[in-house]
Amino acid sequence: MGIIGVFPLLAVPAIIYALFAFAVGNEGMASGLAAQAFAMPMASGVVWKLSWGGLLVTFSVLCLFVEILKSTKPSNAAMLDNALSVGAFIVCLILFILVPGFATTEFFIIMLMTLLDFLAGMVVMVSTAQRTVAYDPRHGGV
Repeated sequence: MGIIGVFPLLAVPAIIYALFAFAVGNEGMASGLAAQAFAMPMASGVVWKLSWGGLLVTFSVLCLFVEILKSTKPSNAAMLDNALSVGAFIVCLILFILVPGFATTEFFIIMLMTLLDFLAGMVVMVSTAQRTVAYDPRHGGV
């Protein structure tokens, strides 16, 4: 699987966000995220409008889906990926709390996804470890 196997994909939307946040600042980021990315007429007659922030969150959801798929295969790469995922969450949390351009709903959702990625990886690792350990009650449990 290569570098994708150990690289937390949710870092990609966070890095994209950071590139724009540092470039345009707090006010520019909020207005940029709210700006319309595209619109599509619906059969009901209304026009569905997707903002840049919504598009980034949608991309993040797709990355989270791939991350959850990656976490279902226990391996050394999955353990490293999970460690990097918690690192990505910590960096996102620090940015969210301390840097003004990151205090948006869109970045908060991305940050929550990095936490969910870490938690899903931990749950899979723990449940896999429990299945692979054979318990023998005659020897104190193991």
